[in-house]
Amino acid sequence: MTRDLRHEPFQNRRLSAPTEPSALPPATYWQQAPTPGDDPVLRATQYLSLLRDLAVQPGWISLDHIADPPGAALIWIGDHIHAVNQQLNAILNDLLACFVVSQRSEIQIFAAPIAPQTGVDGFCSDRSPTTLMVDPGRIVPADWPGLVAHELAHGVAGASGHGDEFAGAIAHLCLAQDLPVPAPNLD
Repeated sequence: MTRDLRHEPFQNRRLSAPTEPSALPPATYWQQAPTPGDDPVLRATQYLSLLRDLAVQPGWISLDHIADPPGAALIWIGDHIHAVNQQLNAILNDLLACFVVSQRSEIQIFAAPIAPQTGVDGFCSDRSPTTLMVDPGRIVPADWPGLVAHELAHGVAGASGHGDEFAGAIAHLCLAQDLPVPAPNLD
């Protein structure tokens, strides 16, 4: 039987002080390892709540498609999401290095369990700062740079489609990082 954590008291759970993410930017906070003794389920619940707040649509962030019991997925997220976010942030920083500093927007990235019905492996939200969310569990780690480059190209282009601005941005990123340049979109 699966527990509904929304209705359980938090008295036996804890996060070390501060209990809320600090004054750090959210992406930086969620790249930090949990403090020993932090409740991984509470930490994961806070993380997923942030993702839903930042997502294009809150329903795009979901664990419903995870085969494991949700509790196991929450524990894994609470204990390990910082390491995945560190890897994605390193990829993002390598890609951002392709641009002159004055041309770089403020961009943050998060690993996210994206609901399969969205039909996407990642997305770019035009909030400030621009927020990239990718589902690294859907592809092998060797392909993460291509996925991050794709979503970053949307952020640079300032558009959700694959028009000329996107094509220019993705070509620039792929050539600078020695990634395969996707075929032009003919729609």
